[in-house]
Amino acid sequence: MKRPIASTLAVLAALAGSACSDQTAPAAETTQESGWVMPPEIDGVASSGSELIVRGQASPLGRVVVSGAGDLAYAVGADAEGRFELRVPRPAQDMLFLVEARVGQAGFPAPYRLLIGADPSSPIALLAIGAPTQRLDAGSGLDAVDTDGRAAFVSGRAPSGTEVVIAGDVQRTVRADAQGRWRLAGSGDGTSPITVDGTAYAPAPGGAATTDTLRRSGAGWSIAWSSPGGGRQSTWFPDKPATVR
Repeated sequence: MKRPIASTLAVLAALAGSACSDQTAPAAETTQESGWVMPPEIDGVASSGSELIVRGQASPLGRVVVSGAGDLAYAVGADAEGRFELRVPRPAQDMLFLVEARVGQAGFPAPYRLLIGADPSSPIALLAIGAPTQRLDAGSGLDAVDTDGRAAFVSGRAPSGTEVVIAGDVQRTVRADAQGRWRLAGSGDGTSPITVDGTAYAPAPGGAATTDTLRRSGAGWSIAWSSPGGGRQSTWFPDKPATVR
């Protein structure tokens, strides 16, 4: 289903000035009564040589499958508490992975895609149509700018509970939530210069020539991508600080 950013602006604007829960907040576990299955929730990715360790939460003892283009797929079982760790080789090309819980032959997909770039300096993030990107690799204060051409989200990280001053077309102050994440909704195509706590950025999230492929764009990376339901969004990521490359 197509879910443009504009349809969620009112909700995000109301949340911007106070702590709010992460976009992948824990959900209920599988229940025999309803038959509902908890989609996996990725909360971290760490590098280990040529591999990436994807960590998260799923139904206790459930099966998690991460699949990419063609027949590329990786699977792991969650433990009794629902935690899982999945080792994924860094792909040879940029990849938007589908993440799902698997029960028999039935799949229960998460409402996001896992972006892993082929270049080690490129971003790792969770992308969802109509929602701010959740960056998982090291950031610089500002994590990402998302736009559908009419409206935009800016998002980033800061110590939990701290206030973040964002200056662009107008100046706003937001507070980082309990997970240390903040987000702000606005209008426009996401290309206006922005300053986050005194650091200036020049976002350039314009549509890439090739969908689902990262490209260098200004002092960062951008990707244009589409959902199966027809939604389309562009995301720009500033470069990681040199000290964490």
